[in-house]
Amino acid sequence: MGNMGIFDASQTGADVKAEEDDDEEADVPEPAITALKIHSRTITSFVFPADGSHLFSASYDSSIRKFDLQKGVAVEVFAPASLNEDLPISCISIPSSDQNLLYFSTLEGSFGRYDVRTKPADAEIWQLTDKKIGGFANHPLHPHLIATASLDRMLKVWDLRSIKGKGDSRVPALMGEHTSRLSVSHASWSAGGHIATSSYDDTIKIHSFPTAGTFKPGQDLDDDAMKPTAIIKHNNQTGRWVTILKPQWQERPEDGIQKFAIGNMNRFVDVYSSDGEQLAQLSGEGITAVPAVAHFHPTKDWVAGGTASGKLCLWM
Repeated sequence: MGNMGIFDASQTGADVKAEEDDDEEADVPEPAITALKIHSRTITSFVFPADGSHLFSASYDSSIRKFDLQKGVAVEVFAPASLNEDLPISCISIPSSDQNLLYFSTLEGSFGRYDVRTKPADAEIWQLTDKKIGGFANHPLHPHLIATASLDRMLKVWDLRSIKGKGDSRVPALMGEHTSRLSVSHASWSAGGHIATSSYDDTIKIHSFPTAGTFKPGQDLDDDAMKPTAIIKHNNQTGRWVTILKPQWQERPEDGIQKFAIGNMNRFVDVYSSDGEQLAQLSGEGITAVPAVAHFHPTKDWVAGGTASGKLCLWM
């Protein structure tokens, strides 16, 4: 639908009212949520840049938009150079090292890099596979390293420092790959060098690259290096009506523990550490649908989960 909701987690009116009123039937005020339509098709990805005053969003409508949180206005920052070109965008990221760079993946199997100070026609777009790329991640500390997850059952690691080939065959250097039994939905890279993937083979796999900062441009990662260091059994059969489950690492954990959140088909949100240990299973009485879209606060142990029934769940 292209709609976005904004919820202020500091709201306390509902809590105060509930505590002051002994009548269980009393009205408890609903939290204030601002709903906005900023795209014409499904929104697939959000990114908050470091300044915290803007929000970038990507959509199947082939555009990336920048929303000003103070003015309440969204402007288009990227769309295909040709108005007749369909480029449904599946995921975006903005590296902390350069807030002018937008990276994006598409349902057509391509991956792009775009400097927002230039024209959309100047975007670099590489065809990495002929299958859908469901998600990708830059290494938080070394953003030239990219991990992609795709419908061809592959996790692949690429190096943007080394672009090889000519014409349509020009692509970043492929460093290594790992094949799952069924399609890989998403790849998420932690600051500690761990890649977590979710797959329709009902597993979460963790791949560990603690020395990623020392990789030489285009360095080859063999099968042993790409082998998962942990495999977690996890029901990822979302079907048609539930958003695909994607692991999302906490960006800068205050406690130093690398951990990620992912939705659970039994209406929970699971939290795992980088070695595959389950740290928590978050639930609540009012959760009547799967909180499929789960995300950590960058530093604090707060987790938000969104459901197809239109609810936002927040654990603090």
